[in-house]
Order: sequence, then C-alpha cells, then structure tokens
Amino acid sequence: MTDRTFDELKEEWWNPEGRLKGLHLFNATRVEYFTGVVERVLGGVSGKKVLDVGCGGGLLSEEFAKRGALVTGIDLSQPAIEVAREHAAGGGLDIDYRVATVGELKEEFSEAFDCILCSEVIEHVERPEEFLKDCSALLKEGGLFLFSTINRTPKAFLLAIVVAERVLGLIPRGAHRYRDFLKPSELWEMLKGCGIHVEQIKGISFSLLEGGFTISDDPSVNYIGYGIKGHV
Repeated sequence: MTDRTFDELKEEWWNPEGRLKGLHLFNATRVEYFTGVVERVLGGVSGKKVLDVGCGGGLLSEEFAKRGALVTGIDLSQPAIEVAREHAAGGGLDIDYRVATVGELKEEFSEAFDCILCSEVIEHVERPEEFLKDCSALLKEGGLFLFSTINRTPKAFLLAIVVAERVLGLIPRGAHRYRDFLKPSELWEMLKGCGIHVEQIKGISFSLLEGGFTISDDPSVNYIGYGIKGHV
C-alpha cells in the first residue's frame, strides 16, 4: 500500500485492460463472495456501515455503495483517493474517502463498522498483527471481517509473482514480495488473537482458458474468507 508502485497507477484504476487488469478480473468474484456473506450473516448490505481498507481507486467500495451500504474507504495513496473521489462523484455515489490508516480512525470510529473489507491488502502491510488489531478495534461486536490475500507457497510465488506480474502483466511488476504473504493458518491465528473468529476460508482459482477467477476449494495460491468479531 505504501509502495510508489500504487501511487503511479492514478490513470490505471478504472482501466479494465490496463496494468490492473487482474484486479478488474477478480473484482466481480470478490464482490459476489463478500456481498453473499453479508446477506447471509447480517441480513443484507443496504444500510450497513462498511470500511474498505486499502480501497485504491474504489472498485470494491463502489460496488457496496451501489447496494446501499454506507461506505468509508481509506488508502495511503493520495493519487488513488483522488481517483476514487472523482469516479464516485461521476457516478453519483456518496462515499467517504480518506487518506488514512486504520490506526488513525480508531478514536473517531471505535466499534463503528458492521463490516470491514480487507481485500488484497494484508500482503502489503509491514506489521500485520498490529494492523489487524486496529481493524478489530473499528469493528462492532458481531461484525464481519472480510478478507482476500495470497498464500505463502512455492506455487503462489510461481503463479502470483512470476506468471501474473512478469509474464502476463495482470498486475504491476514489483507489486508483491513473497516474504510478505501469509499462510491461512497464520492469518487465522492473528485474527483469533484480536478477537475475530474465522468462519470460512476458500480458494480463488484463475483459469487461463476462461480468463477469470472462481471460488474454489484450493487456497494454495489466492484465498478469500471471513471472520466474525467475538464469535466462538
């Protein structure tokens, strides 16, 4: 999130054929999964207070806002937030976008959110345990923490870095560092330590033939899931 790689993407966020093509291909899949969880667990998206952490240009934030959620989106990239604000305004969407960290929101929004979206973010965080504790402090009791990230396996290195970045150009070269990836068991334990019980982890698979992503039972490369604060 703090890397200049993301600051330099101002003109790319809403270009489905650009340097963020992989994120655009993935967006529909994560939106379907995340909104499905919110519908099932909380009874609907409309009216829910949602925090999109590492929102970038607003691809995920806008989908929740279109469904009636009250969305706050934060990112450390000023250029990304500028793009997000401009695009939301152009579509008539009222989204509270801010250049901020989760830690900076704690006093204003303590236990304020029904849902926190943390999609393709954790692998860019320097101190994930501290980051997740700050996220938990912003989440209501019984609230949802929805996440997607990359596993730390040789297969993930090959497909997420070598193939996706260097061969296919689905994401910007240098966007990821293998050492920053978390295994599902590691993320599970970190979330448990800050009061969030993981309810589900699923895999995300990419098909070259179909040119898209699907939810699967194989979390060896990408995985997606959710936890509930305080749920045992």
